[in-house]
Amino acid sequence: MAFQVAGKTALITGAGSGICLSFAKLLLQKRCNVVLVDLALRPEAERLLQTYTSGTRAIFQRTDVTSWSQLRRAFDVAEEQFGGTDIVCPGAGVYEPVCIHFGMMYQN
Repeated sequence: MAFQVAGKTALITGAGSGICLSFAKLLLQKRCNVVLVDLALRPEAERLLQTYTSGTRAIFQRTDVTSWSQLRRAFDVAEEQFGGTDIVCPGAGVYEPVCIHFGMMYQN
């Protein structure tokens, strides 16, 4: 049996771009509310916020995850907006290489 996310709320750090943004999109498509937690949003993340404004919603909470008080505030916002957090994806800091030659940098 698949885990059902409809009607749940996810808090995703690093969701302003990349892998975590893709995960946020997937959850939203499955009718899961999402708190995008990051320092900033790429344009595609901004568009996602504009798409999910009623019913299933996406909101942004600017957060530096190295600050416990800011991270705590992100959870507080999830509580205020959605009644809590059901899913947490701590994805901030996942490295995304800027070139396809990433592995070559570590060869001797």
